[in-house]
Amino acid sequence: MSQSRTASVPVELAGGGRLSLFDAISERNRALNKKSLVHRLVYVGRLSETLLDKRDLGGYCEKLCKHCQQQFSGEGASGILLIYSSYYVHLVESSGEILHAIVDDLESSESKKRGLTKQSKILNLASDIPVRLFGQWSYRVLTLPQSTRPDEYDPTESLDQVVGQCLRQLLQVGNYLNKIPKSEFRSAMDSLPERVPDLIIPPDILEYLIQSSKLCSPTRYKYVYRNPCKVVLDNELVWPLPVRLFPYTI
Repeated sequence: MSQSRTASVPVELAGGGRLSLFDAISERNRALNKKSLVHRLVYVGRLSETLLDKRDLGGYCEKLCKHCQQQFSGEGASGILLIYSSYYVHLVESSGEILHAIVDDLESSESKKRGLTKQSKILNLASDIPVRLFGQWSYRVLTLPQSTRPDEYDPTESLDQVVGQCLRQLLQVGNYLNKIPKSEFRSAMDSLPERVPDLIIPPDILEYLIQSSKLCSPTRYKYVYRNPCKVVLDNELVWPLPVRLFPYTI
């Protein structure tokens, strides 16, 4: 039995049939009918004072997702956009190219004086998510009672815990909508605050996240995650330069 086991393993290694991690991921994507890797982007922000009709933000984001899908050959966009009286929460599931285009558009839009949003903060970017939680992209304008003033919110947890709780609430919204029949989807979206009030992020927490200096704005996010790392090694600070006694042949 030991001879048969050792005979089967070297055949795969020596014959070149061993799959790399890239090959394994590609095989999984083909089995799931995925054109490319799917990532999830979550960001929040404040509505601009020039935004008279809040539905204009939903229409703009919908056109942006469709335009990016036509421009990049990859996975389409799915997710949810929740628009409050003064804030918004946007979760998008799509390919990396589309998500980068959304961040670029968000930065350019906020640099304009008459942009639709401002002071946006990126909460999370999850790479290579196993499955989508939202079957389509949709948005809704929420009407919530202003129970507490934003400046009165004093969190007892750390920023990471607050962000994690907000992400859990959004993912639970996706799980809830997945269980809703298609015939009742529109009514469920219209009555989210009444049906699942515990899953709606309170406005005072959104104000706390927007004011946090530890969360990345679109400009800071692009600077941190898109620029090459400039690392100075210890041997670069030593003089004279160290000499390699043995050549590296591998």
